[in-house]
Amino acid sequence: MERILDVARQSFATHGAAGTTLRGVAKAAEVDPRLVAYYFDNKETLLDACLVPPADYLEQVEAVTHQPLRGRGKAMVANMVHFWEQPDTGTVLRAILLTAVHEPVAMARLQGIYRTNMVGAVADALDDDQRQLRANLAASQIIGICMTRYIYQLEPVASLPGGDVVELVGPTVQRFLTGRLPINAMDRVPDEPSNPGEPRAARSRPTHGRAAVARPVTR
Repeated sequence: MERILDVARQSFATHGAAGTTLRGVAKAAEVDPRLVAYYFDNKETLLDACLVPPADYLEQVEAVTHQPLRGRGKAMVANMVHFWEQPDTGTVLRAILLTAVHEPVAMARLQGIYRTNMVGAVADALDDDQRQLRANLAASQIIGICMTRYIYQLEPVASLPGGDVVELVGPTVQRFLTGRLPINAMDRVPDEPSNPGEPRAARSRPTHGRAAVARPVTR
């Protein structure tokens, strides 16, 4: 079954769901189409299986959220570098990220993974709005490095030693997790829409004429 999933991931990442068929996956995997149908009822169940990250990756991501808060930024980046540079997990993560670009189901799955794990990395003493904002800012850095280094392979970032990536990006992630944030950024955190598909409405909070900042987080 792993051979089937490997081929299917590459097909979904390259051709999307519209260009992927069970018969085509079977041909590329050099297996009988009936074997693919035995494991997967249809293309949707095959896509869903392809979007599940490796179990050890999810376990380690969860473990990082329990490390001391002051060093969590570097730990998160180090974890990302480690798994993306492992042949087995790196191939799976790359396929998931590429598939998410053009498949709504994959995008929703990816958003859920990052939302859950990134919010868990932010101090639980903060209110929900600030946790969400900090989590999304941290995710923007990590996903951005994944795209720059592993997908687009832009130089010189693509050739930097993994330790250098951790030292360069870790402090930025840490600042988003625990550093000061401009209060006007918090004013722009949108409310959740009451109905899916509706645009989010930004709330307005008075600053009483002060250019205040959200205080740094400590633990």
